[in-house]
Amino acid sequence: MKQNRRPAPFNVVPGDTAGITWALPEGAIARLGKGIALSSGGPKLGLPPGGVYFAVQTGIGLWWYEISSKSPIALWETERGMISATDFSQDGEWIAIANYDGVIKVVDIQSGECLAQMKRTEEHNVYWHINFSPDRKWIATANFKGIVEVLDVHRGVCLTEMDRGEREVKSADISQLEFSPNGQYIAAVGDNNKVYSVHDDRVVNPDTEGMQTHIWDPATGVPIVKFAGSRFTFSPDSRLLAGATPDKSSNDDDRVDRWISVWDIAKGERIAHFRAHSDWVDAMTFSPCSNFLTSSSRDKSLRVWGVAKGVQKGVYENFGTSRTVPFYSTKGELSAIVDGQDTIEVWNMERREKIEIPELHPRSIDAAWFRKFPQVALADMCTNTTQNKKRQPGNIHTFSTLREFACFPDPVMFLPDGKTLATRGYRNGIVLWHVESKQVRETLLEDQRITSFTVLPSGNMLAAHSQDNTIKVWDAGKPDAPIAEFTETDPVRLIWNIAFAPTGDLLAVGSREGAIHLWDFIRQERLKPLTGHTDHIWSVTFSPDGKRLATGSSDDTNRLWDVASGEEIAEFPLDKPRTLMEIAFSPCGNLIAGGLFGELRVWCAESLTTLFAIPQSETQKPYALAFSPCGKYLASGTWWEKGMEKMAIRLWDVTSGENIATLWGHPTDIQSLAFSPDATLLATGSFECTTLLWDLKPFIGS
Repeated sequence: MKQNRRPAPFNVVPGDTAGITWALPEGAIARLGKGIALSSGGPKLGLPPGGVYFAVQTGIGLWWYEISSKSPIALWETERGMISATDFSQDGEWIAIANYDGVIKVVDIQSGECLAQMKRTEEHNVYWHINFSPDRKWIATANFKGIVEVLDVHRGVCLTEMDRGEREVKSADISQLEFSPNGQYIAAVGDNNKVYSVHDDRVVNPDTEGMQTHIWDPATGVPIVKFAGSRFTFSPDSRLLAGATPDKSSNDDDRVDRWISVWDIAKGERIAHFRAHSDWVDAMTFSPCSNFLTSSSRDKSLRVWGVAKGVQKGVYENFGTSRTVPFYSTKGELSAIVDGQDTIEVWNMERREKIEIPELHPRSIDAAWFRKFPQVALADMCTNTTQNKKRQPGNIHTFSTLREFACFPDPVMFLPDGKTLATRGYRNGIVLWHVESKQVRETLLEDQRITSFTVLPSGNMLAAHSQDNTIKVWDAGKPDAPIAEFTETDPVRLIWNIAFAPTGDLLAVGSREGAIHLWDFIRQERLKPLTGHTDHIWSVTFSPDGKRLATGSSDDTNRLWDVASGEEIAEFPLDKPRTLMEIAFSPCGNLIAGGLFGELRVWCAESLTTLFAIPQSETQKPYALAFSPCGKYLASGTWWEKGMEKMAIRLWDVTSGENIATLWGHPTDIQSLAFSPDATLLATGSFECTTLLWDLKPFIGS
């Protein structure tokens, strides 16, 4: 087995150790952020055998990192980006990479050579999971319709498709997919949970079975075993499979998988059933001899079971503050990763002592363990200042290095001095970027979930979050407590579109039912809701003076409102019913731009007469808009459509309606646009969670 194969250094720019300028599109000068993984669970790590490098799949490509330096060393697959799934062969020589176009590539890690490329039919074109067989001849896949297939790597054909039976709703519900260690079986967990209508509480998939574990013969697709269960693990000899299973008395609404079943796969029989845990089983692992099974639970216990006799052999209680993951060394000693809030520790359970992480050399542990639990290999080490000065496990590497991936640029806004760009954190806070250095300056409200924020002309920043019909508003410079909190008592469902008035005193939030709710958060008053729309509100935008509000709704009407009176001023005139997906006022408030399905339109803000309308194809839907500070130019960004590789950012002359420049950059939807105060830069934020900075001087001067 070849260990520690250094990835081919694709797209590395000499002198740029942070990757800010790697694989930039033409015209862009920097990329802020590395992109976010588009699979569930946040950034997805891949660690080949050896533990020297790791890969992170993101929306712009596959980033390779060196663990020792914590620095990027390569950026792969940037032509399309949008990496949906990856897996390493067990010998560490190959990596399989799938993107959102349904293309799967098998690549030699060291040379970067593409060894095989596969693309299935349109019905099977997005893969959520891929998994190499142990001999790397096959790849198991699970797509966005929950269909499991086995593909032949060398012939590029589908060998088998696994039948899960008829389902009313097919979705990306496979949460685990693995070959057995000998490749003789393939197992998957299909969630198949209840799906509710967006309009009411009706269940749209009445045939749901809840979470089920399936085992098939990968060569024939013949089902072997199916049972209600989750979080399975194979025994090293591939003879057994253990899965967390629910209490027989539970249903889908109160199900807790706290029991464990062990199945003899060949016979299709359950041979053991363990019932001691009092909460969800998080992880299980067999001993190397397959005679023992260890499980961990949210009840903070580890339990060791004798498989043959079906009895508990040992228990370790009150262990850890969060998730605890048991594993066996190749010598058969039981250890566990204890994952706390900010640190991890590794304990030898049998000796009841903490293990120095460097002791866990990759060769001392089964490579499959590292494939499943890479977080230990990514752990930082900190020096204990006590007299013995032993190095003890410290902060998890993923909490530091991977934060650079987690930034959601919707909105993006320049501060008035033009030296700082603000973006929303992926989950929490507002991230401030230093424009000149292209580095993060600081994060505001980093402990708060933020739905939207604004930068006022004074430079002050306000943020808000909407959840469970409660709105909280913060002054970003005073993070200790919100400055206002409102609870909407009516039975409505507020949505993510939150708009601040530029005057810094009002907040507007749309609802799924069509009403727009207004609050004066300075006076702590609820204002009269704006009523007239009858369906989901897509866009909410204040005029620069805060006196008017423009809205677009799924009812295909688009309205202009007087904020003070709460009355409708007019509907936007259109030749046919359509929804304004994005609305922007010009800086002086005399123009309104709207992004519609198939059209970009600009109106006079007073008379609502159309000044110009530019037809857009289905691949050019302008759903992000921004006027330049002078009001002479308008930028628009498109949303992704099937078949598109890069999205267009177009610059328009407002007087003539002429398209004066088109920039091609992000691999998916443009979510937000912002001109710098001097109009020399354009910041574009995209769904893949990066922000590109573009030099506009060649197009509109300085």
